[in-house]
Amino acid sequence: MLRFLFYRQLNSALGRLRALHEENITREEELKNELQRIKKEKEDELAKAKKESVRLINESKNSAIKIGADMQLEAKAQAETIIERANEESKRMERDLQAIAEAQAIELSVRAFKFIFTQQSGETLQRELISELIDEIEKVPENKFTVKEKVIKVSSAFALTKEEKAKLLKILAAKIGQAGIELHEATNADIIAGLIIQIGALTIDGSLRNKLKKAIAHIKEEK
Repeated sequence: MLRFLFYRQLNSALGRLRALHEENITREEELKNELQRIKKEKEDELAKAKKESVRLINESKNSAIKIGADMQLEAKAQAETIIERANEESKRMERDLQAIAEAQAIELSVRAFKFIFTQQSGETLQRELISELIDEIEKVPENKFTVKEKVIKVSSAFALTKEEKAKLLKILAAKIGQAGIELHEATNADIIAGLIIQIGALTIDGSLRNKLKKAIAHIKEEK
């Protein structure tokens, strides 16, 4: 019955999510136009810098007899510096705008899920994601777990059940090769559903937020 209710709500949620996705596409188009405008400005600056570099080089050539070859080399170095800075600034602006667009897409998706899902449906999704993550961890070879920590931090949107804790402790103890490991739990509503496992320097992110982030990156690549 929980699965039936969950998937019925999920179909409704997907409809609303598609609408939000269309809104996100519009905002991405606006960001794209802004990026093109900025790139045009940077290209104009770059052209101006190149023109200035030519002028500096010509001046240095015309006065080479009086001021020597060192001035020509200095002018060339200045021109190269101007061009390099303009190129770096253009690339930085492009990276920043792309990062902003992706962050806004993720936040829109997160807001949609928080708005659409009730606590009951969120907990149902939580159970499914935790079960999937445990199955995925079980398939990973033991030699991939190079950390040997006894204290493992777990963050989840909802508190883990006793059964989930027992399964998680059992599979992690087997993979890490450590007996008597402990789970330090914390809840974080921003995860939406699923959980994040921290084993020393190793992070296993099975949260819905992380899945949304990967999905948006995949959609952008397809687009």
